[in-house]
Amino acid sequence: MLAILGGTFDPIHKGHLHIATRVFEGLPVRQVHFMPCALPVHRRQPRASAEQRCAMIELAIGGHPQFALNRLEIERGGPSYTIDSLREMCRGDRDIRLALILGSDAYNGFADWKLPEEILELAHLVVCRRPGVECAENGFSERRADTGEALTERAAGAILMFDVDAPDCSSSQLRAQLAAGGAPDDCLSPEVADYIETRRLYREGRD
Repeated sequence: MLAILGGTFDPIHKGHLHIATRVFEGLPVRQVHFMPCALPVHRRQPRASAEQRCAMIELAIGGHPQFALNRLEIERGGPSYTIDSLREMCRGDRDIRLALILGSDAYNGFADWKLPEEILELAHLVVCRRPGVECAENGFSERRADTGEALTERAAGAILMFDVDAPDCSSSQLRAQLAAGGAPDDCLSPEVADYIETRRLYREGRD
């Protein structure tokens, strides 16, 4: 099974990496793909360019073969709808099994995504529960699985609640800190921090 962690990754931080590591180590997953969106539908547009965000992901996951950069949405361009990406991946490999990694907050809005029922026909959901964010009852509770092994019993459609004690890192907080002239904090890997500093990304008045 291939797990997909989507987002703007603007910038990628240790919270993203911790979630991917926990999913890889705790579930029957052969690899985790980091899939940066081209144009996010439900949030503000990224400050860093698509290529800059991809470069930061590659720096962050370098030396970790269990992780990979997936450029599908970047190369497709336009608004990044998850259903379009899943359809494309399944067309390329009809036997592929997919698990979509979501945070609790994203899952709480899942019913408002484009074609959520079809998403569940193509992939499982792994909902990473974080402290302070409750998972709402959104009409999909009958699909909930009790264990990671349950994800192997059918091709798609299961929803697993997965506890993740991730570092308290936020891309928006990092951008605000950098815009104010602050130095990158411990939420960034040294390679990504150096990339941001060298290119003066997120500084006030710059992209």
